[in-house]
Amino acid sequence: MGDRISYQQFGANFIGMAVTPERVGRTLKAVAGDVIEVGPMAVGPANAATVVASGRIGVPDVERESLDPLTFKAVLPADVDLDVKVAGAHHHYNAQLRVPLRLVIHTAEPLDLVIDVERLSSREVDVQMTAAGMRARVLQRLGNAEDELRRHVARFVRERIDDPSGQEARSIALLPLIDQAWNP
Repeated sequence: MGDRISYQQFGANFIGMAVTPERVGRTLKAVAGDVIEVGPMAVGPANAATVVASGRIGVPDVERESLDPLTFKAVLPADVDLDVKVAGAHHHYNAQLRVPLRLVIHTAEPLDLVIDVERLSSREVDVQMTAAGMRARVLQRLGNAEDELRRHVARFVRERIDDPSGQEARSIALLPLIDQAWNP
């Protein structure tokens, strides 16, 4: 048994030890899921092309940014394959995405932890596209596929965060856990 501390210090210790980058990362991964699918989306001059994107969401990189309020910065990576159809011809691309998120931890009544995710702008999504073939590279320069992908990915992330299952995953009710610990 350790030295006695004040309730205030207990609360500060609890938050600091319970809310770690690893736990926040697991929660973020649960909200994000494993798969990203966007499209079809119209791109290019006069929206002449159609893009469908699908890929895998990687493990988020999470770091503590500040203590008051407890804030984390996270980067959610994804590897996405794009199929662009123009005039009946298919062109393929690979995109490496990095989605930066800022998460703020709040306490709520009666005894809950809540992870708030600041609203993501499409401008914040980093997209690095690689074209498969010369025609695809030329098309990449003419179209706005990267901007459209950014926009759709930002919307996809916002929808996952605001989805009822995403909201549930971002709120941790501690009283049921305490009740369980006191009633073995």
